[in-house]
Amino acid sequence: MDRKSRTSRSASLEDTNEELSLWKQICTSLVKLDNIQKETETVLNDINKIHLGVNFDEGISMSISQKLKQYYQNGIDLSSSEARTISDIIEKVSVLIALREASENTNEQKRKKRKTEADELKSSNSSPSGTSAKKSKNNNNDIILPGTSVAAKQPKQKDKNEEWILAVVINFQADKNRYHVEDVDQDEFGQKQRYFIPPRNVIPVPDGRDIRNVPEIGTGQDVLALYPGTTCFYKATVILPPSKNKDITYRVQFEDDNNEYKDVQRDHVLEMPKSLYV
Repeated sequence: MDRKSRTSRSASLEDTNEELSLWKQICTSLVKLDNIQKETETVLNDINKIHLGVNFDEGISMSISQKLKQYYQNGIDLSSSEARTISDIIEKVSVLIALREASENTNEQKRKKRKTEADELKSSNSSPSGTSAKKSKNNNNDIILPGTSVAAKQPKQKDKNEEWILAVVINFQADKNRYHVEDVDQDEFGQKQRYFIPPRNVIPVPDGRDIRNVPEIGTGQDVLALYPGTTCFYKATVILPPSKNKDITYRVQFEDDNNEYKDVQRDHVLEMPKSLYV
């Protein structure tokens, strides 16, 4: 299932995500630290056994003396290695915290920018009387407002699989019965592609502020979910709904994904379109 360069499932997130790579290094260092501490405990036990079995007032043999010196040196080496490993872990955790804070700040800036652009789009697409058409009708369905985030099925293209992408509505053209949408992601040339898509291939993404008013999708239900780390939606099955998964995310199993479970934000899990049941 091709996801283009931006969304290839075959591309390891560890290769493209600095935070995840750093976290893996931290986990490796923690395992190393645990092994060092276990080895240190063994050395200390060996030293204590000798101390309990020897009367130092009567003196000790050369062999026992050499053995104690070896244990003491091992203990010193292990203590130094433990200190270096702890220092390395602390440094990596500090870098990870800094990266997370920078990422959160960037996401917040993007969110504010999208909201501003959405407000501008809504304003530019208002009716002549100055009131926006919040409840315009098309075949008895509400028209999706400009600036709304949606899952949109791309038109069929040569040598490319059709994909449900995360996009933003530009406007609805009633004479053509088509939504004009813009991909949220940039192509290899740094451009955001735009498409004209029929209403059946456009699904609104719930606003984060109103997500708790959206009915929860139950365990075992087929859904369309945004694959983590990408801007594409794929078929998946709900394993745990938010109410049973710390009330934060859906735990889902994507189709053709090695039977792995993934956690997906509540607003990025949508009811399965009828077109995907066939």
